[in-house]
Amino acid sequence: MFSKLKKHALLICIFLLTFFVWQTFSVNSKLQDYKNQVIKLKDGEQLFIEKLNDKGERIAEQDQVILSQKDAIAYNLLEIENLKKIKSQVKITTITKIDSVYVPVLDTIERIVYDTTGLALLKLPTKFGLENEWYSIYSTINKNGMLLDSLSLYNRQIITIGMKSNGIFKSPTPSVVVKNENPYVSINSLNNVVIKNDTRFYDKKGFWYGVGVGTGVLIPLLIK
Repeated sequence: MFSKLKKHALLICIFLLTFFVWQTFSVNSKLQDYKNQVIKLKDGEQLFIEKLNDKGERIAEQDQVILSQKDAIAYNLLEIENLKKIKSQVKITTITKIDSVYVPVLDTIERIVYDTTGLALLKLPTKFGLENEWYSIYSTINKNGMLLDSLSLYNRQIITIGMKSNGIFKSPTPSVVVKNENPYVSINSLNNVVIKNDTRFYDKKGFWYGVGVGTGVLIPLLIK
């Protein structure tokens, strides 16, 4: 009887030891993953690569930062407003720069007159304007200066969160891709965070698989 109890105790100790070893590896794995995510942050900013594609569209790519909601808030990567269970968030700061554009006079009548000395003068007020696929600008020049009547910028922005392929023999990289169709719009800063809250150990499939295997091994031994 005493020998049987010792055997039972030994089996239970082996099971518990296996469980604690599994837990240790799980914690170490989480810690390493956390370090890998935090290293992507530099002074609160995340690095990204921006390039022009064949269509002239600006494409920005950035690795995903995967953290728990608590850690994301601690690093000021997540702003919570009305939502509670947030899955991901992308913050983008853009700048639109239009260089060296000739804006023609809109008035149909001749606005240039000449004085007695032949000096060219501009009649005021005079309207200028330009509109194309990406922007429109209209202004009026009077004796006090230039009045900007309207300025409109047109852009279509697409944000894609997914896995970037790195070839056949390499693991894909979780990435964020931002596309601006307006070639004048470039990204000044880009930050993203994907929320992945820790699952309790008893909610993990691996835990119950281990329990099932351990139970299947222990029960026959206990019966014997």
